[in-house]
Formats: sequence, structure tokens, C-alpha cells
Amino acid sequence: MHTDSHSLLYCDPTREHGFESLRVEGKLPVELAGTLYRNGPGLFGSFGRRYYHMFEGDGAISAVRFGHGLAEGAHRVIASAGLREERAAGRPLYGSVVARPRRIGNNLRGRAKNLANTSVLAWQGRLFGLLEAAKPLQFSPDDLETIGECDLGGVVTHTFSAHPHFVAARRAFYNFGMRFGPKSAIDLYELPLRGPARLLGALPLDAPTALHDFIATDRHLVFFLAPTRLSIGRALLGEARADRLFDWRPERGSEVVVVPIDAPEHATRIRADAFFVWHFANAFESGDSIVIDYVRHPDVWALATMRDVNARSGAVLDMNLGEPWRAELDVRRGSFTARALADAKCEFPTIDGRGAGGPRRFVWLTVTDGAAHGIARLDLERGELASWTPRPGQHASEPIFAPRPGASGETDGFVLTLVYDERTETSHVAVLDAEAPDAGPLGCAHFDHPIPVTLHGVWAAAG
Repeated sequence: MHTDSHSLLYCDPTREHGFESLRVEGKLPVELAGTLYRNGPGLFGSFGRRYYHMFEGDGAISAVRFGHGLAEGAHRVIASAGLREERAAGRPLYGSVVARPRRIGNNLRGRAKNLANTSVLAWQGRLFGLLEAAKPLQFSPDDLETIGECDLGGVVTHTFSAHPHFVAARRAFYNFGMRFGPKSAIDLYELPLRGPARLLGALPLDAPTALHDFIATDRHLVFFLAPTRLSIGRALLGEARADRLFDWRPERGSEVVVVPIDAPEHATRIRADAFFVWHFANAFESGDSIVIDYVRHPDVWALATMRDVNARSGAVLDMNLGEPWRAELDVRRGSFTARALADAKCEFPTIDGRGAGGPRRFVWLTVTDGAAHGIARLDLERGELASWTPRPGQHASEPIFAPRPGASGETDGFVLTLVYDERTETSHVAVLDAEAPDAGPLGCAHFDHPIPVTLHGVWAAAG
């Protein structure tokens, strides 16, 4: 046993492998058929040197394939071109572990390693690891082997964010990509379930800013632009500390930008008090208003706390938590109002994606109550939380809803969360009944090794 079991959440994988049988505890639902993919930082250093920030880690994809009450799991580090280059050279070439002159040279030459360490996109039978500052990186659904960087048919020329959102009414994913420079802008993308990806247009920015997520309805894309400013000069000069790349300027307030999907050139801008959003849950149209559910933070302070030293000590689990809020926009009047939905410290909101972009009653969250870390279902109509907290020493990741085949209800299905267990130094996927998550897992699928911390995932139903 390691003296600090918790640190295995933030250590390089102990084993990589393709799909193999997992040990089942309890009883996995027979009707649960599909694959849970998760992504997060996998390599926390390079050739013996630890990265300064956990976001610098090369991505590691995990997958658990369910069917007939059984489960198979796979886990691999994403072998990007940059990582292969470093391994061939036998030394680090990118990130905070190289000397500042090398970092400056990389920036001036436009050389960067695509870490692909934040999220997963399943689109048209293909799978992609996503990082907000790079192009999608494709990997194989059969064995998780890396295929390579992809520009989606020449559509993505700069970056493609880690948070695409599905709009059920349009049967398409929407996403954005940041372009930094003298004339910074947000590129807008559409990925239909059938047909090629396309660039919708670009949203000009007054200044480069930090933007991690956005949200979409069946008619609009909505961006909350916090009063953060990227220092391009510091970035070019090889600043290794992510928190020093952005200035927080609350006196400027936030800007809410509403972009019509069918006429992106006619964006509306609304001013609001300063706040920051890491993750949105959902948004929908209601008469003349747009209703938006999200997790609100008072500022961008969390970026500084997610350092490697905090991650290894366990402090990250107690940081970076916001509160569930709901905002209402009246585009014609230019008004913005917002309120808290529940008294809960939370993050990583998700929903039943089959109705994304339309009204949803339930939001799934990771929650923290003191030393306890678990997941919860928030009833937006009643403001009630139904929570499950695993035993001490177990750490649950973002909850993902998997609908029961043929069902339509938002709680008619299962909720999956990847859990790290300090006691056994292994990870497993816990399967909960979405109708009664507080009853605990119906069954669990166990890896025989730990999975490093994961950030986001996706459920891909069989067939």
C-alpha cells in the first residue's frame, strides 16, 4: 500500500490495457447496454518532473462497456503527436517542466502538445478527446488506441472547446473555439448527427478572456463572458502558472452574449454583475425569455487552486465548488436576472441529454458536504436534493445519466459515476437507479487498478 492512497488520483496510470472483463459487485441491470467513456489528466509529469498544474497532464481515456449484466473496461493514455515526440526524444519538450527559453520558443513557433485531457465527444460513430485550446483528437472505440488530431473535415482551423452541447430539437451538437490575438474571437460550430460539421460564424471579442463552457437552446447559443483578461504577453513569454495568465477585473462586470443559431451575426449583449461559470447544465426557451441552469462561482479563483501540490494533498476535492443557479434572459428588453436554486456546494452539472436545449426538471451534480463527497439529483421544480455519498475514502466523479432503452422519463434509467477507493487503491463504476439514487448502487464494475482523476465523460448507448 502507498502511504498516501489519495495521491493515486493524481498519479500516472499503473496499467494501460484494452477491453477486459471487470469484476462485478452486486447486480448490474441487464437492460444497461452501452459504454461509459471518461477523460481526465493521466500523466502528471514528464520524465520524473511533476507539472505545476494538474491541467498540464496528458489525457487518459477510460471506458466501461455494459451488456447482459456484465462489464468490460479499458484504460489508455492518449498518445498525442507531442507525447510521442517527447518519448522519442527521451526528455520533456513542453509545459512547465521545460526551461522558460524553450517555452518561449514553443510559443513563438506555434508548437504545443495537444493534451486532449478534459472531455469526450461521441459523434457519428467516432470518439474524440477534447481540450479547449486544441483541435479534437480522435481515438478508437474498439481499443482506445489513439488515431490522431482531427479538424472535422477542415472546419476547425484553430481550437475546439471541451464542452460541446447537444440540442435535441435540432439533432445537432454545438460548440465553440477561442481565437486569441490582436482581434480575438469565438468560432461557432455545428455538428449534426447526419452530415458534415460546419462553421456557423464568429463572435468578435473586445479582449481575450477565459471561457470554459457555454450553453445552447433550440434557437440560441449563450455565452457568459466573465471579466477575465488573458495576458497574451505573459503567455508568449512562457508563463507556467495558469492563474497568472488571467487578470480578474470585477469592476467591468460580466457580459452575457446571446447568438441566434440561424443568424449568428445578430448577437445581443447584456451586462451583468461579475461572476464566473465553469459549467452549464441546460437552457431552454420560455416565451420571450431564455432560462439557463448553471453552477455559479464568485470569481475565477478556482483556476489557481487546481495546482499539482493541492491535488496531491487532496485539497482540490474541497475547492472549486460553486452553487446551482438559474438565470432568465429577456433578449428584447436586455434584462438579466438570476437566483440560487439550492443551498449546495457542487460542480459538474449534467442532465438527461435526450431533451437538451428544452425544459429539463432534473440536474445531476457532484456535491460536497464537509468531508463527504458524492452525487446528487436536483429537482428544479421542488428545489429538493436526493443524494448518495459513498463511504469515507471513496471519491465520486461527474454523474452521467444512461436512459433505460425505450423509456422517456428523466429518471427512468441509471446514473453512472466513476469512483476511486483509497482503501483498495482501485477504481470502479457505480450504477445507481435514477429513481432512487440515495438508495446506493445497484451494482459496481471494478477495475483492478486506480484510474487517475477524470473530469468529464459521455454515455454511448449500444446500437
